[in-house]
Parts: sequence; structure tokens; C-alpha cells
Amino acid sequence: MLNKFFTHWISSYRGIPREIWLLSLVSLINRCGGLVIAFITLYFTSKLGFSLEDAGFIMGFFGVGALIGAYAGGWLTDKLGYYPVQFWSLVANGVVLLLMMVVQSFWLMCFTVLVLSITADVFRPANSIAIAVYSNPETRTRSVSLYRMAVNLGWAIAPVLGGLLATLGWEWLFWVDGFTCIFAALMLRYLLPEKKAKKTEEMPAPEHAESKAPLKYSTIFSDRLFLLFLGLTMVNALIFMQLIWIVPPYFKEVHGWSEAKIGVMSALNGAIVFLVEMPLIFALEGRRGGMYYIRIGLVFYALAHLSFLLPGVALIGAIVYMIFISLGEIFVMPFSFNFAFARANGQKAGRYMALYTMAYSVTNIVAPLFGTQIASRWGYHVLWMVVAALSIVALAGIWYLDKKLKAENAGRPSSATI
Repeated sequence: MLNKFFTHWISSYRGIPREIWLLSLVSLINRCGGLVIAFITLYFTSKLGFSLEDAGFIMGFFGVGALIGAYAGGWLTDKLGYYPVQFWSLVANGVVLLLMMVVQSFWLMCFTVLVLSITADVFRPANSIAIAVYSNPETRTRSVSLYRMAVNLGWAIAPVLGGLLATLGWEWLFWVDGFTCIFAALMLRYLLPEKKAKKTEEMPAPEHAESKAPLKYSTIFSDRLFLLFLGLTMVNALIFMQLIWIVPPYFKEVHGWSEAKIGVMSALNGAIVFLVEMPLIFALEGRRGGMYYIRIGLVFYALAHLSFLLPGVALIGAIVYMIFISLGEIFVMPFSFNFAFARANGQKAGRYMALYTMAYSVTNIVAPLFGTQIASRWGYHVLWMVVAALSIVALAGIWYLDKKLKAENAGRPSSATI
């Protein structure tokens, strides 16, 4: 049985273009250095002495910067192309990280986090287009999964490395993170050849009718179903982002765990996604519509946060949480990305992906404030119940969207859902 699983695991990678492998390698190197973000809330509260509310306020600037960066990234990609935007974003992000270690004051830290987020998120729309350019419709979902696998493997390494480095001194996180960003930029320049971006209509979506718009919209904002999808994406992201912003201080404050132990537990998320996502996507792709799998993922999101309410050993609850949140991520994120790109259906794909990125950026403003304010006022248990309830609300929204998409596509012979 183990041999059969291994054969399936290897088969899931076949047919993915070489450029996607190289792009994933660049992202793996970059994410392995993602030490500061993994511990930034803890850094603010433990090292700089900020309150949990102040840390949440600072991270609101991270969200504002992400929003600005996503918009600027889409605009710059249209003007300059996806390749130079990726390169210079990585370089700028590395420089800001190196400067960030000397910042101590509250308002200067707010500004620095804003700039850090802008330089990081300029990268994302350009990177989304790069994945579309280097892949093809048949392998796009798996290409996205391979890329995410590399990112999550990096995230699995980063918390462990970050937890160890934090015991040596917080400044080590900034040195390593900054230089890995710059190194990733150099790898992009020397290992991955630039490929001319195809016109949007030459990058067709897979034949997933649930994703396709039935007509050319005059503006993206007239595509109401896509706007509904963006709203639901923000709710989904708000749920997932508690893993990044709130769960580490929860482990520290409630259970008294060390940074190293928190890092190892956080790494479990990346390890699960690395091992499970690609073979699972390979087995599921083409069987059902993406909306169906997103709903399954939201069920796992709800179960994940309810697991913190279980009585008993904290370690067991944390492991159960990491398993469920990882499974939720595996079902929600690749199919959401593929829907966003496929929805363009040959029209304004770059702008569709920019709006999709900006949905996450808006959530980055809300998520840390949302989590820290509820936790500080009513406790973590209330927060976990609220987040679980939001998961059910989002599930109902995705079910409604799925019904509307099927009605929209009714009568089109090529519109059979997968």
C-alpha cells in the first residue's frame, strides 16, 4: 500500500512544466527565510514589549500595505511585465527586512511594516501571471499546487529555523530573512528564463464551466458573481489567517510554550500540505466542481478551531487543529485560485488576479485586529467559536454561489461541471 501511495505521489508531479518547478524552487528558498512573519506578533509582544492590542494595530498596517502592494503590483505588471516586478520586489523586500531590525518605536514600526508589506505584495499579482504564463490549462491546478507545496515546505522549515534563531537573538531572524529574499531574487534572474506573456485570450481556462463567465463584462465590477466570490474569499482568508496572527501568541500565553516549540508545531502545517496536497489534488481534479471542494475545506476550517475547545491535553488539541486547518487549506486555496483565473475566461486575467490578491490584502488589515480584539476582550475560546461560526457562514455562501454559477451556465453544451 505504501508503494502504491508513493507511485501515485510521484505520478501527481508528471507533466508540470520545467519553469513551474524553477519558479517553485525560487519560492521555496524565499519562504524558507520567512522567519519574521512567522514570529512577528510574538516579536512585538515579547521583544519590543508592545501589548497584544498594539501588535494587532501594527499588523493592520501590514494589511494596508498588502492592499497597496497588490494594486501597485497589478499596475506595474501591466506596465513593466511580470518578470522585473518579481525580481525587484524580492530585492526591495530583503532590504526592508534588514532595516527593520533596528526599528524600536511604535509609529516607526507601523510605517516599516507598511513598507515591508507593500514590497512583499507587489510580488503576488506578477507571480500569479507567471504561473499562468508558464503552465497550461491542463496542468494549471497542479501547477498551483506544486507552487503552494514549495511555499508550504518553506513555511514548514521557517518556523523551526525561526524558533531556533530566536533563542540566539531576534536579530538573526531579520538577517536570515533579508538575505534569503535577495538570494531568491538572484535565483529568479539566473535560473528562470523570462517567457513572453501570452495574451489573456491565449491562456484559456480549463473546461470547468462553473468557473467561466458566460459573457464579456464591460468591467470586472459588473461581474457580480466574481465580486461575491471575492467577498467569500475574504471571509475564508480571515478564518485561515488566525493561524498566522493569533495561534502563536495563544500557544505562548495560554500554554506557556517556548518559541522553539511553537515553531515546531507551526511547521506541522507546512509538512502536512507538502505531503498531502499534490497527490490529493491529482486524485480529485476533474471529478467534481471546485466549489464542492472549497465547501469541504470550510468544514475542516470549522473543525480546526472547534478542536481548541476540546478538554484534555493542549498538545493533542494543537495537533488536531494543525491537521484540520491544513486539510482545509488544501481544499480551499488551490481551487479558489483556479476559479479566479478561469473566471476571466479570456478577459482581463491580470486584473481578475489582482483583485483576487487584493481580497487577501484587505483581509490582512482586518484579520489581526479581528483576532486580537476578540481575544483580549472576551478570551480565546470565544474567538475560536466565532471563527468556527464564520466557517459555516462561508460554506453557505459558497453553496449559494455554486447554485448561481450553475444557473448562469445552464443551457451551454460546454458547461458541464467537473
